Amino acid sequence: MAPSPRPLRGPLGALLGADVPTLPIALRAVRLTYAVVFMAQTLLALLVSVGLLLLVEGRPRPSDVLAGVLLAMSLLHVVIGSALGYALAGRPGRGAAVASATAAAVALSVTAWFAALMAASGQRPGWLVAAFAVVSLAYLAGFALTPRCARAALLPEPAARAAAAQNGRAPAPETG
Repeated sequence: MAPSPRPLRGPLGALLGADVPTLPIALRAVRLTYAVVFMAQTLLALLVSVGLLLLVEGRPRPSDVLAGVLLAMSLLHVVIGSALGYALAGRPGRGAAVASATAAAVALSVTAWFAALMAASGQRPGWLVAAFAVVSLAYLAGFALTPRCARAALLPEPAARAAAAQNGRAPAPETG
């Protein structure tokens, strides 16, 4: 007989394991998920940047054109990541809420990769400050989406609503 899986601990375990989670529990779990994924991506980008700097001989020359393009792409990804996060954050259910926070964190942390590429390519300090400001903006934009994810985590998942409607416990959701 296979051993039973260990129950999850911490805020994520409290959200996924609760019969009826509360908004503070959902918010804590979704915010933690978002923060951990965003920071993990940012740390990975930083490590890759440092690795590139250690592997490449010589000092890279700054390019205002390259820095401007990377900064513009970073700003574009703030918009794309925010739109993606907003669209996904309304999906009902606990699993969907955690998945939405994860997807938003990954999409918005692309800005950290652009900032790391700027650092690795030897851009001027002014460009780097702007790039790190965009990374901070991206983090805050995603963090602002977490309450929407948490509220959606409290809604029953579509399969549960359909089963309840079939058993006569609740009206079927309208389609159209």
